[in-house]
Amino acid sequence: MTAAQPISKTYTFDEYVAIEQAEGIRYEYWDGQIIAMAGTTKRHNRIVQSLSRLLYPFAQRNGCDVYAENVRQKLKTGQRYVYPDIIYTCDPADLENDMGVWVNSPSLLIEVVSNSTQSKDFHEKRPHYTKLPSLLYYLLVSQTDYRVEVFERNVDFWKYQVIEGIEAVVDLPLLAMSLSLKDIYEGITLADN
Repeated sequence: MTAAQPISKTYTFDEYVAIEQAEGIRYEYWDGQIIAMAGTTKRHNRIVQSLSRLLYPFAQRNGCDVYAENVRQKLKTGQRYVYPDIIYTCDPADLENDMGVWVNSPSLLIEVVSNSTQSKDFHEKRPHYTKLPSLLYYLLVSQTDYRVEVFERNVDFWKYQVIEGIEAVVDLPLLAMSLSLKDIYEGITLADN
């Protein structure tokens, strides 16, 4: 005899938002299912803060905005809302309501990955992110190496490259910006592979 499986409850989006507000815990919403977000490390937080600080001047010059960790990204596939580490958007509809709880049309999404989140961010989230028509770049920033994986939109495919080493620079020409790994990893010492 096998143990009884728990019944999975399906939640509406409004129920999901109410649960988050009542509990003070971040959950991702995936077609009616709510999934608790894992905690992060101080290193993760430092990298996210560095990226936010680096992107903010570009956002100000270009009439865009940067959101870090606590704003949802609405996906185009199904009824799905996730929390990327960084959302960079220039879409007027995303910018008009500062009390909104999600972004529809990002230009850049960034996930700061660990060994435990790398696979989910690469294999599960990336296919959904790259279906967002406005998205120009998706970056995976490592916590364990000086490494950034860059997915760049081309006309009908996504170009992939790996940028490695503390002296390297991530060029994002479609957004007219460059980010040095030295600045991304400021204050963090890793083995430079």
